Amino acid sequence: MKRSLIALAALGSLANAASAQSSVTMSGVVDLSVRYVDNGNDKAFWQLAQDGMAASRLVFRGVEDLGGGLKASFFLDMAIGLDTGLGTSSYGNGDRATGGLVFQRRSTVSLSNQLGELRLGRDYTPTFWTIGIPDPFGLQGVGNAGNIFLSAELRGLAGAGAAYGTLVRANNMVQYILPNGQFGPGLYGQFAIAAGENAPANKYYGGRLGYAAGPYDVSSSYGHTDVTTDGSITMQQWNLAGSWNFGMVKVSGYVGQINVDGLAGGDVKQDNWFIGAAAPIGQWNIKASYGQVKQSGNVLEGNKASQWAVGLDYNLSKRTAIYATAAGIDNTNTAYAVSATGPAPTRGVNSTGGEVGVRHIF
Repeated sequence: MKRSLIALAALGSLANAASAQSSVTMSGVVDLSVRYVDNGNDKAFWQLAQDGMAASRLVFRGVEDLGGGLKASFFLDMAIGLDTGLGTSSYGNGDRATGGLVFQRRSTVSLSNQLGELRLGRDYTPTFWTIGIPDPFGLQGVGNAGNIFLSAELRGLAGAGAAYGTLVRANNMVQYILPNGQFGPGLYGQFAIAAGENAPANKYYGGRLGYAAGPYDVSSSYGHTDVTTDGSITMQQWNLAGSWNFGMVKVSGYVGQINVDGLAGGDVKQDNWFIGAAAPIGQWNIKASYGQVKQSGNVLEGNKASQWAVGLDYNLSKRTAIYATAAGIDNTNTAYAVSATGPAPTRGVNSTGGEVGVRHIF
């Protein structure tokens, strides 16, 4: 009887030790703004918009220490639409529908140690990180540098609904992520391959390498996507980005190119660049950016646009901020807009807008 009690006590202590080495947390962001957009030709509108400063989301994550430096982890990230209470987002891979609360932002499981991380599941592509990190607006709201990225015309060239979704995320992805500093101080990066699984615009491979030391950070990335399931139409993308923190102001920039090959009417090339700046002053943060896009080839020859954006944030606390942003797009034979929702501008007509909102992190 005593031996049984001792065994049960030992098992109980082991279980407590194991649970002490594991953790599961819930966090998220809620962000809403009042937005006004004028797309010309009597296409002006007001809206209660979300994600003006940060993407509204609900996140569950867990980590288990397996011993010897090995850890297992999971990450589940769902978009939430605060104005309706539903899950909604532009997920990539052609899915822009409003639906239930599903983990289409990220759903991964990982094993990691001092040699790096092996991550499986749906996640951001390596090429996306190089685009998003330099943008002082975090690719959110009317000042989003991504407003002048993929146009409806570029998507439509490969067929209705083709969204080249791997610009942001990819399904069925296997990634290796370098450990911070393990292979050299300041060196970081990741390499990924995604199985197409007979779905268009998802078969992908790509990588990113960067170096950060002191005030500066530079990175480059390349990605290849089979836009069609048979690989007859492909997209290649390369990016180069960097930033320099001068203390009072942080300046960042990006330049990249997209090539779409195999189109019936000829190949397409798109060049993007932007430069941005952010200046934190006490609880305030002043932001600005300017960027351009130029398309050539096929029916897109001569298409171009430019966007300016200015913004101001005020941190009420570590978790809560209020913000105001204004932006404008000058369209030349294009129809880009500062807001993805609402009536689109007529080709060649400018789009302007502004918003004020509140963001809370929990």
